[in-house]
Amino acid sequence: MNQLSDKTKIRNLIFLCSMVYFTSYVSRINLSAILVAIVDSGFAPKTVVALALTICSVTYGAGQIISGYLGDRFRPQNVIFSGFLITGCMNLGVFLLQNSKLLPAIWAVNGFAQALMWPPLVAIMTKHFRPADYQRACVRVSWGSSFATIAVYLFSPLIIHFTSFRYVFLISSVAAFVMGFSWKVIYAKQYQADSVTEVVEKKKAEPAQQAERSFGRLAIMMLISSMGIIILQGSLRDGVSNWMPSFISETFRLDSSVSILSGVLLPVFSLLCHQAAYSIYHKFLKNELVCAGVIFSAGFLAAALLSVFHESNVFFSVFLLALLTGSMHGVNLMMTCMVPPCFAKYGHISLISGALNSCTYVGSAVSTYAIAVFSDKFGWNSTIILWAGIALLGTVLCLALSGKWKQFTNK
Repeated sequence: MNQLSDKTKIRNLIFLCSMVYFTSYVSRINLSAILVAIVDSGFAPKTVVALALTICSVTYGAGQIISGYLGDRFRPQNVIFSGFLITGCMNLGVFLLQNSKLLPAIWAVNGFAQALMWPPLVAIMTKHFRPADYQRACVRVSWGSSFATIAVYLFSPLIIHFTSFRYVFLISSVAAFVMGFSWKVIYAKQYQADSVTEVVEKKKAEPAQQAERSFGRLAIMMLISSMGIIILQGSLRDGVSNWMPSFISETFRLDSSVSILSGVLLPVFSLLCHQAAYSIYHKFLKNELVCAGVIFSAGFLAAALLSVFHESNVFFSVFLLALLTGSMHGVNLMMTCMVPPCFAKYGHISLISGALNSCTYVGSAVSTYAIAVFSDKFGWNSTIILWAGIALLGTVLCLALSGKWKQFTNK
């Protein structure tokens, strides 16, 4: 398994994996972060950008399952390298693009390229790290997404101010190419990788050790319910995050660069809410759905207050939006990290984990486009009420199903 014992090599690999995730995130969320500037520049209408983000969510979510399959059949480090090459080309393509109608197609390919990152990273960390190191690595690597979001929201306004929105994609493209080749060289030099043959032999050598149970009605009910809850969470987490700068810009008549900059609070809150959610779960609530329901209710409270005070103060509005999306990050932690192991007794935990994680992006894909259409037709006040309704539905579903979930997990 080539598990590492040298602390320096462990620390260096964690940092390398964190930089991989950081760079991949930068080259994926840049479009959503600067969509206001793109629309304001006249390059593309809101609906075209929304369609690009929606299709990207679809290809990213579906691509995770394909990526997991590829990571099992080929060397995972090569899958990651391929992802960086493709995403670098797609970001460069947007920089050079003259016809905005091609934007959705380019960003659809970018979504699939981005899906080639996380599953192979998990495979590599599992191979090289002992359980304690793996858990620490997962936390550190996941920080990459939050720090990447902070970087994009902080520096994109500066880039746009001095040049144009196109250079955000050029810089992202260069970063992807540099990280891709750095990853390939450093990993090959410092860490021995399992060959395809070794992976296959390992799988053959492991008989079906787990006493796999067949899915009963309760298990199917819990799986489908979990998928529905995750879709609701994804629709709020990414839908609100993507359109927050637009909401701030249109409501308070702020410059698009200032609106984009306001989004830097979201990853800060996501870090805090991740920690708060884990603490609540670990210290007080042992039931995953009860914990998810409590966190959903915090999101509902934030949305309800926002519907009343959204035009009164920009700082209070940004705080409530950050609390709403941060709460959904907490729900995501419960549903995509804590829930999958509960299905391990059925023997298909990887497939179930991938399916559950993909549901986040089903919700993201639907809401990103739907919010653009809904807000244009009914206004932001009605849109905020819709967000509150989704959060309330998530709260009710989680708490209503918590008894069945306890029965299912025997907790």
